[in-house]
Amino acid sequence: MKKNVFAKIGGLAIGLALFSGFFTSCGKSSENLIRVGVCAGPYGDMFVEAIQPELEKKGYKVKIVEFSDYVQPNNALAEKEIDVNAFQHSTYLKKFSKDHNLDLQYLTEIPTAAMAIFSAKYESIAALPEGSVIAIPNDDTNLARAIRVLAQTGAVKIDPKIDASKATVKDIAVNDKHFTFKEVNAEILPSVLDSVGAAIINGNYAMSAGLKLSDAVYNEQLQAGYFNVIAVRTEDVEKDFSKEIYNIVHSDGFRKVIENPKGQYVAFGRPVDYNK
Repeated sequence: MKKNVFAKIGGLAIGLALFSGFFTSCGKSSENLIRVGVCAGPYGDMFVEAIQPELEKKGYKVKIVEFSDYVQPNNALAEKEIDVNAFQHSTYLKKFSKDHNLDLQYLTEIPTAAMAIFSAKYESIAALPEGSVIAIPNDDTNLARAIRVLAQTGAVKIDPKIDASKATVKDIAVNDKHFTFKEVNAEILPSVLDSVGAAIINGNYAMSAGLKLSDAVYNEQLQAGYFNVIAVRTEDVEKDFSKEIYNIVHSDGFRKVIENPKGQYVAFGRPVDYNK
């Protein structure tokens, strides 16, 4: 009788140990899974081609989660639906985090496709007729950026009294050709190109729509704050996976992918610490 009781107790203990081991194993696997939020375009490709292979060598599993706009990836990161995102520049991240009270931070800047001005009808900004409609992004950060890009061409001038990073259409002080502006969601700018004189499009959306930056009538001269970044929750900045991502981005292997003359990143702007 006692032997049967002890046998049952022993069997139960073994079962519990196996059960516990199962969940411990699952927990370990979960810790090694990195869910990466991206938008359509080259930055998801960059993560897959230049970062993911090295993470996998270090024992991590990577899941790419694609979003259709610039709002969801930061909210998903804050809600712990993903662990990392790579789609935005640091100026947008800081403003979005402040406006929505999110505790997010970027790990590092990455090579970035410049914003560009495209036209389906004209070969230069100078060729745009008076009164032409120019399509621009409707979110505050990229709208201001688009106006600054247009100002780089000399076609308009921004009021010097205002902070150019917060410029709106109303802050254009000189507009000799009386351009008008159509504000639309950044991701659909390529689709309105045929109906406007020109459109100022984020590089990733242009490329995902099949547009070539080399065909743009003007390419932005990237400035500090407008290089794309890899972002995480602030609480995760010092975690191992964050440090691994940072180290990979600053490695020779990463630079080899970026500088491949046959790849899509070779013409991207490089952040100041690219070679560090």
